[in-house]
This record gives sequence, structure tokens and C-alpha cells, in this order.
Amino acid sequence: MREKKKLKILLASCYPFTGEPGGVKDFILGLKKALEKHNCKVAVIAPGSKDAKAQGLVDFVLGIGIKVSTDQTKFWASLSRKETATKILKEVKPDIIVIHEPFLPSVGHTIISSVARSKDKIKPIIVGQFHSSREELNWRLKAVEFVVRHFLRWPKLDRKTILGLSPGYVPTINNNLDGRIAVSQATRKFWQKKLPADYRVIYNGIDTKKLTVSENPTSSRSAGLRGARKIILFAGRHDPRKGVGDLISAFGILVNSGHKDLRLEITGKGEMTGDLKKRVARMGLRKLVKFVGVLPYPRLIQAYRTADLLVAPSIGGEGFNRTIIEARSCGTLVVCTDIAGQNEAIGKDLFSFMAKPKNPRSLANQIMTVLNLPESEKQKIRLCGRKDVVSHFDWDVIVKKHLEYYRGLLR
Repeated sequence: MREKKKLKILLASCYPFTGEPGGVKDFILGLKKALEKHNCKVAVIAPGSKDAKAQGLVDFVLGIGIKVSTDQTKFWASLSRKETATKILKEVKPDIIVIHEPFLPSVGHTIISSVARSKDKIKPIIVGQFHSSREELNWRLKAVEFVVRHFLRWPKLDRKTILGLSPGYVPTINNNLDGRIAVSQATRKFWQKKLPADYRVIYNGIDTKKLTVSENPTSSRSAGLRGARKIILFAGRHDPRKGVGDLISAFGILVNSGHKDLRLEITGKGEMTGDLKKRVARMGLRKLVKFVGVLPYPRLIQAYRTADLLVAPSIGGEGFNRTIIEARSCGTLVVCTDIAGQNEAIGKDLFSFMAKPKNPRSLANQIMTVLNLPESEKQKIRLCGRKDVVSHFDWDVIVKKHLEYYRGLLR
């Protein structure tokens, strides 16, 4: 019997694959592994240095990465050349190109431009994968959006026109996307408002076989392993939209209210790390708050398992907060703020314990409400949370939805 032809897929990232944690990077690497299990031939392309290629994280390097600051966070953009992209496309000959965050400069535009000017009669299907979401744009971002929508133009970049100027940076990309995937309803709503089209919602995937509950869930949270204190965990970047400052304030409220049996562990790093440490010192909390830095993934999983509670205090801008489902997969209780991109990840068992964003007192109240639940109720929530994550967010479930969507576009 003749072997079925492998589907060739090119996953393109606008972000460089650095040593720092990154939601998009981890998503792409997880998706690649899951697609390869389904007999797909997958290549990853990203801007940055050749170190990422040497480490086996990417297959091709396209352009250089540039860090850009906004009002709430820092993100990577890039500068890339069509000539390099054309060579990569000729070598890979993909059936499907998935461009992650296609409107961030400039990998998406460069790849689409290279496809548009190719002489091949059979063009690959181009899918935009959308991760980000914002409640609103500040005036700087609105100005940038206006410029790239209406003024930034190059000649002969649109697949649907042969001569003359392109309709602009954003329309060139927008007109050449054959499909769109959003990682949450929040992300879909944000982009649908900006660029109306059909967006298929497919949530982030995680490897629940690695993110498992301990054989004895109560033992990993025992006093023998982590002292007599209950551990509250934060996992993520230290930037304003993640709300780490609100969590520290909430922790201070709890300690000053007499709850001396708590410890706060903060993983990750970022532009705010120095200021957060100074804040902890001013509040007299240095003995109770520990900054543990960026943890290797196996140690992060252990941190999830050991913690009594993960807190996700983001104030906005979450496309889909993956740390919530990672913690739930490990059987860890979670308190998060009630914002778009988090309320889709928290699950019905913890939905009623969400806190108000930008409100440390609300956060403190919900933390104690969950920590004070009867142990039988906690155990029930842990087991239900694990079951919910496995059935909805495991890569085995998520990758089938991606393949179904790709094949539908090809048909």
C-alpha cells in the first residue's frame, strides 16, 4: 500500500527563540512535536542568532530580533530580508505556512512577500496564528497602527496584484491570509474588531504527561518538604500587565492581618524585577518573599506541585494564560484575576474564586478563601481540574483541531 504523503508545515515566529521563557516559543515547539507525531514534516523559522539553530530550537533563521517597549510590556520585533525567506521557502516547499503574530514586524510580511512574488503555480496555504489580546491601545500604539494601516507601502507585495504599490503593510498581510486561528475567545474578539474575518478558536496546548499530579498530592505540599508555611506561587514575566506588584501588595495585606504562615515565591524575571525587590524590602517582607528567578521547566513543574496555590494577578493583555492550565494539570489550586484570556483557562470549579483586577484587597480575600477551603473540597477541585485540562488542553486534543483546520483549508 502506498504511503500517504507527509503534510509539510512551516511554523514561523516573529519572536527570536532566546533562552528566556516565551509563550509563543513554547507553543510553537509544542505544536511542532505534536504535529510530527501525526506524520507531518515540520520546520520552524524565527529571527535571531544562529545559537537557536545550533541548539536545535529552530530550523531556519530569518532576520534579527529587536526589543520594543510598549506601555505595559516589552516584546520582540524583527528585521528580515525577502531573499533569505525565498531561499527557505524553496528548500522547505511547505503545503501550509503558519505565521504566529503575523502583523508584528516583519517576519510575516517578509514571508508573504516572498510567496507573492514566487513563480510557482501552486502556492502554500497561509494561516495567521493570533496569540495577543489587548483591552485597549495607548496613543503611541494607535499612532503606529494608523501609520502601518494607511501609509507604509511597498511595490509588488500582494499576491492578488502584479503591478503597482501594495495596499499597505497591514492590508498586504491581511489580504493574503487564507485562514486565522486565535488562541482564545478574547483574542478572537480583539482581532475581529481590528480586522473583521473568520477566526477559528483553538486553545493553547500543554503536555499533560509531563505536567502531572504527584502520586501522593498531599505529600508534595507537606510541611516536611517546604516548612510549616503555605506556599503562594507566581510564574511569569515581571512586567506591569502581569500584576506582580498587586500580588505583593495583597501578600502584605495578608501578613499584616496576622497570616504569618504564608510564603510567596516569585519565579521569572523582567524589567520590573529590581523595583519589585525594593518594594518587598520596604514592606519588610524579605523573609517571606523569595525571588527564585527563571526556572528550568522540570523545576517549574516541581514548583507547581509543591505550591499550595498559584496566583495569576494579571491586569489585562492576556491572550490565554497558559500557566493557569499548567498548574491545574499538576493538581494545584489557582486564584486569578477576572480578565479576558484568564477566565477561559480557570475552569468552572475555580471560576467563582476569581479576583477583581488591579485590586490587591480583592486578591487577598480570594487567596484566603481558597486556602481556607476544607481539604476534601480542595482535593475534589484538584482532581476535577486535572481531568478538565487533560480533556480540553492536552496536545493530543489540540493538535487534531489544528490538523482538521489545515486540511479543511487545503481542500
